[in-house]
Amino acid sequence: MDSSDFRDFGQSAIEFIIKYLETIRERNVLSSTTPKKLIENLPNEIPEQPEHWQCILDDLEKIILPSLTHWQSPHFHAYYPSSSSYGSIIGELLIAGIGVLGFSWTEK
Repeated sequence: MDSSDFRDFGQSAIEFIIKYLETIRERNVLSSTTPKKLIENLPNEIPEQPEHWQCILDDLEKIILPSLTHWQSPHFHAYYPSSSSYGSIIGELLIAGIGVLGFSWTEK
């Protein structure tokens, strides 16, 4: 992936997250799939060539999200959202991009 692909994928991923969070109350809180359905929807072998990033986002929407419990849903009352605000998502993105580990090797 070069910087142009990274830019396109990153912008699409952010739009995906925005759409997900804006429509989360319309989703089933609990998984709507049956046991082993997720495994059945995935390839049996690792692909020889990488898929285009758009296919990954499509699989995320069609295969992965229906298999999840949506903890950030306002209809899920077991836990409180703590790291799904737009600010915290951007913070995680920046930390991942900078690649800094949050500790010091110095003794003071």
